[in-house]
Amino acid sequence: MDIFLKQVTQVKEVYLKKIYNFFIFIFFINILFFFNNSYSNELTFELKKDVIIFLESIKEFSSEFIQTDGQTIEEGFLFIKNDRIKIQYSQPKKITIIIDKKKAMYFNEDLQEIEYFNPKNSIADYFYQIFNNQSFFDDAGFVKKNNFIIINKKINLNDSLIHLKIFFEDSPFLLRKISIIEVDNELSISFINPNYNPGLESEFFSMANPLIN
Repeated sequence: MDIFLKQVTQVKEVYLKKIYNFFIFIFFINILFFFNNSYSNELTFELKKDVIIFLESIKEFSSEFIQTDGQTIEEGFLFIKNDRIKIQYSQPKKITIIIDKKKAMYFNEDLQEIEYFNPKNSIADYFYQIFNNQSFFDDAGFVKKNNFIIINKKINLNDSLIHLKIFFEDSPFLLRKISIIEVDNELSISFINPNYNPGLESEFFSMANPLIN
């Protein structure tokens, strides 16, 4: 009987030791997860801060860009000043788009067509918010890969889910690329030769009808 009780006690001790080791393992996993999550949140905060400081520092900006959807290539220039954005396509068609918070203008120089529209709930509006709205990045993901900070943001636009990716070169800090991904379509805009002091006149961003002399 004593031998039996001794065996039962030994089995019980082994079992309790296994339970103890299991809880110790779970405890350390939770600690590791906590510190890993804290580090991730801290890194996200720092990356977001760097991006916002950079964007807020832009008072004037111009850059060449190349835009492609994987089949066609378009070239042009991007200009920013006083909360207005001007996108000027030069190849293969001459098209100008000017955007502010509440209004936008589309001008096709080749066809001599002009259209005014409300940029709200359009890609033009989100493009505007990248440069002028800090809260736009509140629900975005930030990762650092090699020498790039990559921002990922998902947007519901007119019942379609759009994945927006923005690439900043970290050193020196430069905007390099914006990708707009929808289902199987991807539009990429790559920026070349940025200029942070182009000396642009305010009239350059005028939305007055260019067809009226």
